[in-house]
Amino acid sequence: MKYLMKSITILLLSSALLAQVPDKDRVIAGAERAFEKAAKAVTSPAPGCAVGVSVAGQSVFEKAFGLAEMEHNIPNTPLAIFESGSVAKQFTAAALVLLAQDGKLSLDDPVRKHIPEFPDYGTPLTIRHLLNHTAGLRDWGSVMQLTGAGRGDRVVTQDIAFDVIIRQKALDFTPGAEYSYSNSGYNLAAVLVERVSKQKFGDFLAERIFKPLGMKNSSIRDDYRRIVPGRAQAYSRDGANAPWRLNMPIMNVYGNGGMLTTVGDWLKWNAMLDSRSMGAPLVEALETRGVLNDGRKNAYALGLINTTYKGIKDISHGGSTAGYQTFLARYPDHKLSVAVLCNGTSPSAGGLAASITDEILGPFPPPPAQPEATAMTEDQMKKYVGLWRDEKTHAPARTLIQNGALRFGGITLRPLAEGKFQGGPATYTFKMGSDGNPVAVEGNDDGGVFRFIAEREWKPTAAELAAVAGDWYSEEAQATLKIALEGDKAFVVVRPVAKLSQTPLYKDHLTAQGYVFWFTRDASGKIDKMHVGTGRMRDMPFERVRR
Repeated sequence: MKYLMKSITILLLSSALLAQVPDKDRVIAGAERAFEKAAKAVTSPAPGCAVGVSVAGQSVFEKAFGLAEMEHNIPNTPLAIFESGSVAKQFTAAALVLLAQDGKLSLDDPVRKHIPEFPDYGTPLTIRHLLNHTAGLRDWGSVMQLTGAGRGDRVVTQDIAFDVIIRQKALDFTPGAEYSYSNSGYNLAAVLVERVSKQKFGDFLAERIFKPLGMKNSSIRDDYRRIVPGRAQAYSRDGANAPWRLNMPIMNVYGNGGMLTTVGDWLKWNAMLDSRSMGAPLVEALETRGVLNDGRKNAYALGLINTTYKGIKDISHGGSTAGYQTFLARYPDHKLSVAVLCNGTSPSAGGLAASITDEILGPFPPPPAQPEATAMTEDQMKKYVGLWRDEKTHAPARTLIQNGALRFGGITLRPLAEGKFQGGPATYTFKMGSDGNPVAVEGNDDGGVFRFIAEREWKPTAAELAAVAGDWYSEEAQATLKIALEGDKAFVVVRPVAKLSQTPLYKDHLTAQGYVFWFTRDASGKIDKMHVGTGRMRDMPFERVRR
């Protein structure tokens, strides 16, 4: 009993320590150390980042490094305006919560109540589903990429994205059944704000959020041609030694992103969330985690991820668009906020934010002890080595032995018992067949569940490849793809010029550039349809073009 009481005492002391609000000097010193380390690691000339840190609602550290505009050698400053990426989603969600508080809608309204042209999928799809990423909507960017001219390849407007979304005849899953991140839901959310409020999206945010909070440098990029004084241009490169190239979001799409802002303005927003100056119901709604149909909770709330970081409560979100990458974190138990806005594809905005947090709040208590691993020889591991197909997405994963450990899709598995492993926060259980070999891998991770099916490597014959060759068309994607053969190699040809080599996976499955292509057969066994899937678009059907 005394050992139990001692453990409880240590836990309580650790919790009390972690919940302390750090003093201003400690915050500044910690932020300075992390900032200097990141700034020195950047080889000039290069883009960089602006960093802001606040404690108890007061901004105490705002600095920047790198170039805001490389052509004219203009440096970044703390007042430089960057694009938010997906951190904007919390503002879109807040707009809908405010409209709900006005009595103009309910978050549990079916989307079709306010957008009647939205498809009827035979089951209620609500506004809350959009905001929790549980709607099952295909991501419009992934769909558009199938045409050969996706995001970044042409100017995309809100109307074009909306047209792609409402053209889809099927969902990835039943609304509320699963979590799957999709920008489509937040584009629809912005449309909802405009239709219900009778205002432009940017005007509504300015009137209800930006102006009341003094966010004078924040606006919505609804016209990419608009001149924005003080804006940092965005850049990217293809490798550490490659030249930087301009990479701006040439689009008029918003709701999922598209917010122009500064680190100082973001800290004002987080100060409101801490103080609840716009009302506790708004903050509580934004921070309430999503609940799936079967009762499982999801870390994604309304435009915010409600989780923990090294044992402390963490309310945050990251973002990226074109060459911009961003991160906004709030640690409510410490009244601490960290904002990072970057205008290049390196360094990592999320990594820099974590480094700042570590310097200010660390050292942290050791993580909870993991279940004790059991001994397993490489010979015992061999039966788990193989190729696997994700039951939902058709995506491949492999198990292999590396440095004496079993790895699944790049994750090291710690053996807990025969057929059961721990990989990070997830558990992996191998289901065995009658022959003693695994036939499936099942697991769970923070409320999510997954299942992979054992597959054999497919080495297609010339006849099997010939059976899938030809032109394929999808009305939903408005795209035509050609499967072309050159010798024993298959390629997918996407207009206007893309020609991607395909690699066989398992029976009737090929992969290229992160997409999986699989073929289904009719009752006679003849291939009749092609399906294309990726992370945010699980199954886009294509019909063979008859000549």
